[in-house]
Amino acid sequence: MMEETLIEKLRTEFLEATEDNLDFIEDISNQSLEGAIAPEQAFEEIRRRIHSIKGTAASVGYPITSTIAHRLEDYLEGAKDLNEVLIGGIGKYADKIRDIITTGKEPAPQETATLLRSLPMSYQSSDFQIDVLDVEVLLVSPSKMISKIVRNELMQCGFRVVRATGAMEAFQLAVRSQPDAMVFAQTLDELSGADLARAFKAMSTTADKPIGVLTSFPLDHPGLQGLPSDVKIIRTGRVHFPDDMGDFLAYIQTEFL
Repeated sequence: MMEETLIEKLRTEFLEATEDNLDFIEDISNQSLEGAIAPEQAFEEIRRRIHSIKGTAASVGYPITSTIAHRLEDYLEGAKDLNEVLIGGIGKYADKIRDIITTGKEPAPQETATLLRSLPMSYQSSDFQIDVLDVEVLLVSPSKMISKIVRNELMQCGFRVVRATGAMEAFQLAVRSQPDAMVFAQTLDELSGADLARAFKAMSTTADKPIGVLTSFPLDHPGLQGLPSDVKIIRTGRVHFPDDMGDFLAYIQTEFL
Protein backbone atom coordinates (compact mmCIF):
# COMPACT_ATOMS: atom_id res chain seq x y z
CA MET A 1 0.00 0.00 0.00
CA MET A 2 2.78 2.42 0.89
CA GLU A 3 4.58 1.58 -2.35
CA GLU A 4 1.42 2.25 -4.38
CA THR A 5 0.96 5.57 -2.59
CA LEU A 6 4.57 6.54 -3.34
CA ILE A 7 4.23 5.62 -7.03
CA GLU A 8 1.02 7.64 -7.31
CA LYS A 9 2.75 10.59 -5.63
CA LEU A 10 5.63 10.36 -8.12
CA ARG A 11 3.20 10.23 -11.04
CA THR A 12 1.35 13.29 -9.79
CA GLU A 13 4.63 15.16 -9.36
CA PHE A 14 5.67 14.12 -12.87
CA LEU A 15 2.43 15.37 -14.42
CA GLU A 16 2.74 18.70 -12.63
CA ALA A 17 6.43 19.07 -13.53
CA THR A 18 5.75 18.17 -17.16
CA GLU A 19 2.99 20.76 -17.41
CA ASP A 20 5.43 23.34 -16.02
CA ASN A 21 8.08 22.23 -18.54
CA LEU A 22 5.65 22.52 -21.45
CA ASP A 23 4.56 25.98 -20.31
CA PHE A 24 8.22 26.97 -20.07
CA ILE A 25 8.96 25.65 -23.57
CA GLU A 26 6.05 27.63 -25.03
CA ASP A 27 7.03 30.79 -23.15
CA ILE A 28 10.72 30.71 -24.01
CA SER A 29 9.91 29.94 -27.66
CA ASN A 30 7.76 33.06 -27.82
CA GLN A 31 10.48 35.09 -26.10
CA SER A 32 12.96 33.89 -28.70
CA LEU A 33 10.70 34.89 -31.59
CA GLU A 34 10.20 38.32 -30.01
CA GLY A 35 13.94 38.79 -29.61
CA ALA A 36 13.79 38.89 -25.81
CA ILE A 37 16.22 35.96 -25.51
CA ALA A 38 18.94 34.63 -27.79
CA PRO A 39 17.68 31.73 -29.97
CA GLU A 40 20.73 29.63 -29.06
CA GLN A 41 20.05 30.03 -25.34
CA ALA A 42 16.36 29.26 -25.75
CA PHE A 43 17.19 26.18 -27.79
CA GLU A 44 19.48 24.73 -25.12
CA GLU A 45 16.90 25.39 -22.40
CA ILE A 46 14.23 23.63 -24.44
CA ARG A 47 16.46 20.62 -25.04
CA ARG A 48 17.11 20.32 -21.30
CA ARG A 49 13.40 20.34 -20.51
CA ILE A 50 12.66 17.73 -23.17
CA HIS A 51 15.44 15.50 -21.86
CA SER A 52 13.99 15.78 -18.36
CA ILE A 53 10.55 14.70 -19.60
CA LYS A 54 12.03 11.76 -21.51
CA GLY A 55 14.13 10.55 -18.60
CA THR A 56 11.36 10.64 -16.01
CA ALA A 57 8.28 9.58 -17.97
CA ALA A 58 9.02 5.88 -18.41
CA SER A 59 10.03 5.41 -14.77
CA VAL A 60 6.62 6.59 -13.52
CA GLY A 61 4.49 4.64 -15.97
CA TYR A 62 4.36 6.89 -19.03
CA PRO A 63 6.47 5.06 -21.65
CA ILE A 64 4.68 6.57 -24.66
CA THR A 65 5.32 10.06 -23.33
CA SER A 66 8.99 9.14 -23.03
CA THR A 67 8.96 7.90 -26.63
CA ILE A 68 7.37 11.16 -27.86
CA ALA A 69 10.06 13.15 -26.03
CA HIS A 70 12.69 10.85 -27.53
CA ARG A 71 11.37 11.59 -31.00
CA LEU A 72 11.35 15.29 -30.25
CA GLU A 73 15.06 15.05 -29.42
CA ASP A 74 15.57 13.38 -32.80
CA TYR A 75 13.51 16.11 -34.46
CA LEU A 76 15.88 18.73 -33.02
CA GLU A 77 19.01 16.82 -34.04
CA GLY A 78 21.27 18.99 -36.15
CA ALA A 79 19.51 22.27 -35.32
CA LYS A 80 21.59 24.99 -33.65
CA ASP A 81 18.93 27.52 -32.67
CA LEU A 82 15.24 28.25 -33.02
CA ASN A 83 13.23 29.47 -35.97
CA GLU A 84 9.51 29.62 -36.69
CA VAL A 85 9.40 26.28 -38.50
CA LEU A 86 11.24 24.49 -35.71
CA ILE A 87 9.09 26.09 -33.02
CA GLY A 88 5.97 25.02 -34.91
CA GLY A 89 7.21 21.43 -34.92
CA ILE A 90 8.08 21.56 -31.22
CA GLY A 91 4.55 22.79 -30.57
CA LYS A 92 3.05 19.73 -32.26
CA TYR A 93 5.07 17.42 -30.04
CA ALA A 94 4.21 19.46 -26.96
CA ASP A 95 0.50 19.28 -27.81
CA LYS A 96 0.61 15.47 -27.88
CA ILE A 97 2.37 15.34 -24.51
CA ARG A 98 -0.05 17.88 -23.05
CA ASP A 99 -3.01 15.78 -24.21
CA ILE A 100 -1.60 12.86 -22.23
CA ILE A 101 -0.83 14.72 -19.02
CA THR A 102 -4.21 16.48 -19.09
CA THR A 103 -6.01 13.14 -18.88
CA GLY A 104 -3.26 11.27 -17.06
CA LYS A 105 -3.70 8.43 -19.56
CA GLU A 106 -1.58 7.31 -22.49
CA PRO A 107 -3.04 6.12 -25.82
CA ALA A 108 -3.89 2.46 -26.29
CA PRO A 109 -1.14 0.32 -27.84
CA GLN A 110 -3.03 -0.01 -31.14
CA GLU A 111 -3.16 3.81 -31.41
CA THR A 112 0.47 4.49 -30.53
CA ALA A 113 2.13 3.87 -33.89
CA THR A 114 -0.39 6.11 -35.67
CA LEU A 115 0.15 8.88 -33.13
CA LEU A 116 3.93 8.68 -33.44
CA ARG A 117 3.84 8.78 -37.23
CA SER A 118 1.67 11.88 -37.14
CA LEU A 119 4.55 13.86 -35.60
CA PRO A 120 6.86 15.92 -37.84
CA MET A 121 10.31 14.67 -38.77
CA SER A 122 13.33 16.90 -39.29
CA TYR A 123 15.14 17.22 -42.63
CA GLN A 124 17.50 20.13 -41.95
CA SER A 125 20.42 18.39 -43.62
CA SER A 126 18.81 18.62 -47.06
CA ASP A 127 19.36 21.50 -49.49
CA PHE A 128 16.23 20.62 -51.44
CA GLN A 129 12.63 19.64 -50.79
CA ILE A 130 12.08 16.01 -49.85
CA ASP A 131 8.73 14.26 -49.92
CA VAL A 132 8.33 12.55 -46.55
CA LEU A 133 7.05 9.00 -47.04
CA ASP A 134 5.03 6.88 -44.66
CA VAL A 135 7.94 4.48 -44.31
CA GLU A 136 9.66 4.34 -40.95
CA VAL A 137 13.11 2.87 -40.28
CA LEU A 138 14.44 1.98 -36.84
CA LEU A 139 18.18 2.76 -36.69
CA VAL A 140 20.10 1.24 -33.77
CA SER A 141 23.69 2.35 -33.23
CA PRO A 142 25.71 3.71 -30.28
CA SER A 143 27.95 5.70 -32.65
CA LYS A 144 26.82 9.28 -33.28
CA MET A 145 28.97 9.51 -36.40
CA ILE A 146 27.63 6.32 -37.99
CA SER A 147 24.08 7.21 -36.94
CA LYS A 148 24.35 10.61 -38.61
CA ILE A 149 25.67 9.17 -41.87
CA VAL A 150 23.08 6.40 -42.12
CA ARG A 151 20.26 8.63 -40.91
CA ASN A 152 21.02 11.16 -43.62
CA GLU A 153 21.05 8.47 -46.29
CA LEU A 154 17.65 7.19 -45.17
CA MET A 155 16.15 10.65 -44.84
CA GLN A 156 17.37 11.70 -48.28
CA CYS A 157 15.08 8.97 -49.59
CA GLY A 158 12.18 10.45 -47.61
CA PHE A 159 12.11 7.74 -44.95
CA ARG A 160 11.21 8.59 -41.37
CA VAL A 161 13.96 7.56 -38.95
CA VAL A 162 13.67 6.50 -35.31
CA ARG A 163 16.92 6.02 -33.43
CA ALA A 164 18.03 3.90 -30.52
CA THR A 165 21.46 3.26 -29.02
CA GLY A 166 21.06 -0.26 -27.65
CA ALA A 167 19.30 -3.58 -28.10
CA MET A 168 16.82 -3.28 -25.24
CA GLU A 169 15.72 0.15 -26.40
CA ALA A 170 15.38 -1.27 -29.90
CA PHE A 171 12.87 -3.88 -28.71
CA GLN A 172 10.83 -1.21 -26.90
CA LEU A 173 10.72 1.12 -29.89
CA ALA A 174 9.93 -1.71 -32.28
CA VAL A 175 6.85 -2.58 -30.23
CA ARG A 176 5.66 1.03 -29.84
CA SER A 177 6.57 2.44 -33.24
CA GLN A 178 6.08 -0.65 -35.44
CA PRO A 179 8.80 0.39 -37.93
CA ASP A 180 8.67 -0.79 -41.53
CA ALA A 181 12.41 -1.59 -41.68
CA MET A 182 15.36 -1.79 -39.29
CA VAL A 183 19.12 -1.21 -39.35
CA PHE A 184 21.32 -2.51 -36.55
CA ALA A 185 24.97 -1.78 -35.87
CA GLN A 186 26.84 -5.04 -35.34
CA THR A 187 28.63 -3.72 -32.25
CA LEU A 188 26.13 -3.06 -29.46
CA ASP A 189 26.40 -3.40 -25.69
CA GLU A 190 23.78 -6.06 -24.97
CA LEU A 191 23.44 -8.06 -28.20
CA SER A 192 25.15 -7.88 -31.55
CA GLY A 193 23.33 -6.43 -34.54
CA ALA A 194 23.32 -9.88 -36.09
CA ASP A 195 21.69 -11.33 -32.96
CA LEU A 196 19.04 -8.62 -33.10
CA ALA A 197 18.42 -9.39 -36.75
CA ARG A 198 18.01 -13.10 -35.99
CA ALA A 199 15.62 -12.32 -33.11
CA PHE A 200 13.39 -10.03 -35.15
CA LYS A 201 13.37 -12.41 -38.11
CA ALA A 202 12.23 -15.18 -35.75
CA MET A 203 9.16 -13.19 -34.63
CA SER A 204 6.05 -13.40 -36.77
CA THR A 205 5.27 -9.67 -36.52
CA THR A 206 8.69 -8.62 -37.87
CA ALA A 207 9.81 -11.61 -39.94
CA ASP A 208 9.02 -9.92 -43.27
CA LYS A 209 10.53 -6.50 -42.49
CA PRO A 210 13.70 -5.41 -44.34
CA ILE A 211 16.65 -5.59 -41.95
CA GLY A 212 20.24 -4.47 -42.42
CA VAL A 213 23.31 -5.02 -40.24
CA LEU A 214 25.98 -2.31 -40.19
CA THR A 215 29.47 -3.63 -39.70
CA SER A 216 33.15 -3.00 -40.33
CA PHE A 217 33.77 -6.77 -40.25
CA PRO A 218 34.43 -8.78 -43.43
CA LEU A 219 31.62 -10.94 -44.73
CA ASP A 220 33.28 -14.13 -43.46
CA HIS A 221 33.45 -12.89 -39.85
CA PRO A 222 32.04 -15.57 -37.46
CA GLY A 223 29.56 -13.10 -35.92
CA LEU A 224 27.87 -12.63 -39.29
CA GLN A 225 27.44 -16.28 -40.13
CA GLY A 226 24.02 -17.93 -40.08
CA LEU A 227 22.03 -14.80 -40.79
CA PRO A 228 18.71 -15.23 -42.61
CA SER A 229 19.25 -14.85 -46.34
CA ASP A 230 17.14 -11.70 -46.60
CA VAL A 231 19.16 -9.76 -43.99
CA LYS A 232 21.39 -7.25 -45.78
CA ILE A 233 24.94 -6.66 -44.57
CA ILE A 234 26.00 -3.02 -44.91
CA ARG A 235 29.76 -2.63 -44.68
CA THR A 236 30.83 0.75 -43.33
CA GLY A 237 34.14 1.18 -45.15
CA ARG A 238 34.50 3.71 -47.96
CA VAL A 239 34.90 0.99 -50.56
CA HIS A 240 31.72 -0.94 -49.77
CA PHE A 241 29.33 1.43 -47.98
CA PRO A 242 27.87 3.29 -51.00
CA ASP A 243 26.95 0.07 -52.83
CA ASP A 244 25.81 -1.84 -49.75
CA MET A 245 23.70 1.06 -48.50
CA GLY A 246 22.29 1.58 -51.97
CA ASP A 247 21.25 -2.08 -52.12
CA PHE A 248 19.49 -1.79 -48.77
CA LEU A 249 17.68 1.40 -49.76
CA ALA A 250 16.56 -0.27 -52.98
CA TYR A 251 15.34 -3.25 -50.91
CA ILE A 252 13.13 -0.94 -48.81
CA GLN A 253 11.86 0.87 -51.87
CA THR A 254 10.96 -2.39 -53.56
CA GLU A 255 8.95 -3.42 -50.51
CA PHE A 256 7.04 -0.20 -49.92
CA LEU A 257 7.10 2.04 -53.00
